[in-house]
Amino acid sequence: MAIIPQQQLFGWKEIEELGDLERLRLVMEWLPDEELMRDLERERANGRDDYPVRAVWNSVLAGVVYQHPSPASLRRELSG
Repeated sequence: MAIIPQQQLFGWKEIEELGDLERLRLVMEWLPDEELMRDLERERANGRDDYPVRAVWNSVLAGVVYQHPSPASLRRELSG
């Protein structure tokens, strides 16, 4: 049986060593979500804008990166 060596693109160790803000920055920079944001903003159009689409989306990403167990947990941290 042949063993085919594969190059490693990145190691999780390097990601885990980053601080929380740096990991969030990486996610926000590299996630291809611009088309989604435009579609959601177009869908909202002239509706209420109490919570802008991009701000809500960024907070959802932060909740995932910071491993919040629930949206309520994230809201408590953001309001504090």
